Amino acid sequence: MANQNVWDNHYVRSRAQQLYPDENVVRLLKKEFAAVAAKSCALDLGAGSGRHLPLLQEHFEHVYACDFSRTSLSLYSEEKLHKAQAKLPELPYADNSFDFILCWGVLHYLAQEEIAVAIAEIRRVLKPNGSIFLTLRSDKDTHLKSQLSAGDLREGHARLFSKEEALTLFEGVSQIKYGFILRQILDEELVVAHHVLWVKR
Repeated sequence: MANQNVWDNHYVRSRAQQLYPDENVVRLLKKEFAAVAAKSCALDLGAGSGRHLPLLQEHFEHVYACDFSRTSLSLYSEEKLHKAQAKLPELPYADNSFDFILCWGVLHYLAQEEIAVAIAEIRRVLKPNGSIFLTLRSDKDTHLKSQLSAGDLREGHARLFSKEEALTLFEGVSQIKYGFILRQILDEELVVAHHVLWVKR
C-alpha cells in the first residue's frame, strides 16, 4: 500500500505526466507491427501516464491499460480503451489474451519475491507466438537510486539488475533480443540505465 501511495502521488506531479512515447517503442512497433491485424490485442502493463496508449492504438485493434495507481488510470479516458486497476503479480485477464505486452519500466519496482511470479503471470496472459517488450533498470543506474533516497519516489522500492540477471529472467522462451539504454541527466552527474528485452513466447 505504501508503494501504491508513492505512485499515486508521483502521477499528480505534472512533470511525471509524460506525453510522448519512448523512441524505442516507436521503432519496435513500426518494425514488427506495421499492419493492424484483425482482433489483435495489446496490453500496456504499468501504463503510467498513458504516453504509449495512442501509439498502441495505431497498431492494435484492442488496447488495454493496466496500472495499480488510481491516479495513473484517471489520466486517460479514451472510450475504446479497456482500463483495469491491478498489481502484479496478479492480472485480471484470461490465459492467452494478448498478442503484445508492453511492460516499460515496471518489473524493477516489484519486491524481489514477486518478480518471478509476475513474469510467469505475464507469460500466462500472452498468446502463443506473442511478444513482450520491456525494460529493467540496470545496476549502472544512479538516477533511480537518488529518486528513491531523496526524490519523488522516496519510500518506494526498486531492484537494479545486471545484464546476466535480466537475461535469466526469461529462460525457456522461443526468442530473446537484448539492448541497453544509457543517458545522462542534463547538467547532472547522474545516469539513467535500462536493459531492454524483446521476448517472444
